[in-house]
Amino acid sequence: MPLLRKLRTFSTIVAKCINWRQILLLKLGLLKKPLKEVRLRNGLVIEGDRDIGAIWGEIFEPAVADVYGSAESDADLIIDIGANIGSFSTFAAYTHPSARVWCFEPEAVVADQAERNFKRNKIGNVTLIRSPVTRDGREVRFARQDNRGASNIYTSTQDEVTMSSVTLDRVDFAGAKSLFLKLDCEGAEGEIIDWLIENRSKLPKSIQVAGEYHHWCPIPKAESVRKLRDAGFNVIESRIFASSYLFAKQKIA
Repeated sequence: MPLLRKLRTFSTIVAKCINWRQILLLKLGLLKKPLKEVRLRNGLVIEGDRDIGAIWGEIFEPAVADVYGSAESDADLIIDIGANIGSFSTFAAYTHPSARVWCFEPEAVVADQAERNFKRNKIGNVTLIRSPVTRDGREVRFARQDNRGASNIYTSTQDEVTMSSVTLDRVDFAGAKSLFLKLDCEGAEGEIIDWLIENRSKLPKSIQVAGEYHHWCPIPKAESVRKLRDAGFNVIESRIFASSYLFAKQKIA
């Protein structure tokens, strides 16, 4: 990790976390006991199902650094695809108490932890769906990876299970004026963006998309960018913490 990036990370940890001393010791390899939670200065506690050193990105990027930029959004409907342990959904629901939050996570272990995080923080405006999201709701083979954050429906492993996927038709869009869609779905982002464009007429007038775009996605990022721009979205591509991200906005008058 370049020195400047490391300094920015440490600065963010100190600014956003109450237990920053423990976290920094953990990051430096000097903490002698396991650390299971991140305590944010805004009152949230994000708990991992194992030592946070092993799942650091699952907490830091969505809830500490807020790489998706959800805190600045005025959305009254928030969708989290690839919720993992619920860091983003917990953060988004807490910072937008009047919004409805829908999150999707097919991996049982981390979905269970997401529910524990919602309960611990007394989050009541989240609906959790334990299914993968696709463009067409087809049956898929969900491949579990050793790094469970990379589990997906596009690669094959010895540990995989057949399950039904869902489309975003599962979400209740009624009455929503502004949608924030977060994508961290390990390759499904391309087809979900296709669904979004195809169903634009029944969605809120204001839409913001923020997501990590994975290189193994069957639909190249350039193609999704082109489709979004053709549909009237303003699109920005960015690299954050060495990962590729896509940010798109559209507002219909």
